[in-house]
Amino acid sequence: MYNRLLTFLKKHRILTEIQHGFIENMSTEAAGQSFIVSLQEDLDNQRKAIGIFLDLSKAYDVINHKT
Repeated sequence: MYNRLLTFLKKHRILTEIQHGFIENMSTEAAGQSFIVSLQEDLDNQRKAIGIFLDLSKAYDVINHKT
């Protein structure tokens, strides 16, 4: 299912080039590094920067998996 979904997303260009996590050679560590570099560039150029972080790791804990 993963391969079929990923193929569909790539074929229809739904994922951006900066998509991280679950993509080959695009780890969550790379996402953090990319964010820091972008933040440093914005601050060096006197631009405002903002980050919004969501932790959805527990989102599926409330689902009844027995049904």
